[in-house]
Amino acid sequence: MKLVLAEQMTSRLAICQQDTWQPFSRVLITDSCKFSLPDEYKDIYPGYGGAVTNSLMNIQYSFDLKNGDWDNLELTKVTQNDQSYSKSTTERILKEDLHIRDLGYITMTYLREVTERQAFFLNRLQPKWKPINQTTGKAIEWPSLYTRMQANKETCFETPIILGSGKDKLQCRLIAIPVPEQVWVERVRKAQKQAKSRGRALSEEYKERCRFSVFITNVDAAILKSADVAELYRLRWQIELIFKSWKSLLNLHRVKAVKKERLECLLIARFIWILLNWKIFRCLDVFIKKGNKDCACSHWKFFKQARISAPTLRMVMNHSITLNTWLEIFIFPIMKSLLIEPKKDKKASFCIVNNIFSPLS
Repeated sequence: MKLVLAEQMTSRLAICQQDTWQPFSRVLITDSCKFSLPDEYKDIYPGYGGAVTNSLMNIQYSFDLKNGDWDNLELTKVTQNDQSYSKSTTERILKEDLHIRDLGYITMTYLREVTERQAFFLNRLQPKWKPINQTTGKAIEWPSLYTRMQANKETCFETPIILGSGKDKLQCRLIAIPVPEQVWVERVRKAQKQAKSRGRALSEEYKERCRFSVFITNVDAAILKSADVAELYRLRWQIELIFKSWKSLLNLHRVKAVKKERLECLLIARFIWILLNWKIFRCLDVFIKKGNKDCACSHWKFFKQARISAPTLRMVMNHSITLNTWLEIFIFPIMKSLLIEPKKDKKASFCIVNNIFSPLS
């Protein structure tokens, strides 16, 4: 089952031009998704302990936003945290990759590995890290920075910084964007609640740091403008929508207490089915965009339909009908209903992609 899934993942769709989105060969978004298992699996897939659950499974997933390919999928234990997983997979980082990851994956070792492999990163800044302004040679003072930006009505601050020290120091760009007052208040409230549960207190410096969304990247400013950094990082949430569809539409997390091998085979079989449909989704999305660059196929709507038409897709797999016939009967008539609907005051993900990457093509 693993070999079948691996074969499907390595067979790429030749539907993207390779000279686009320069200098990035791939734009990889990585995250993990956790779900509860029956208590019978607590020895094989242990949970965190406490009152949450006795057994948890973790799915490590990475996909290439540029080419639409699945890069990696692994079923792991939650006891292997994201940072250790990040450390164990650095050999997959290729030259000219752009990696967008959540804070949980980010360590200095990871950032140095990306840089040494001549790849690129875009992440948020770890709250405990103290960046040194490369221009002044001093640590960034968040209170005075916020006061100055408010007085001058600045919406974005950028500076070259140094992380770490000695031979392990790393140079990159820092982009800080002030958040609305209500967002800041909520951030501090949540941080105080968490700190109190651990018997700690928040420092004033940390509270002032919460006034900003802070990003770090080694992509040159001539390629990625500071104004585009936050928008591009927002695309990381596309992976959360994928996880949501797996759980809410496809019931991936609903499993019974069977043997470990059967459980894993069932899950892998579901992923094979999801990947087959993902490839059809990608083809439809490219087809729609070629007809109208202001339209795109909705991932959520497509997989909602895929769930309904699953028996008919089996007819294609059994060679009862051709894929073209299946498309003509079950997909093309409802094509318009699969389009992403524009939302007020919120850009769709494909619009963000067009605005940032089209000039690089």
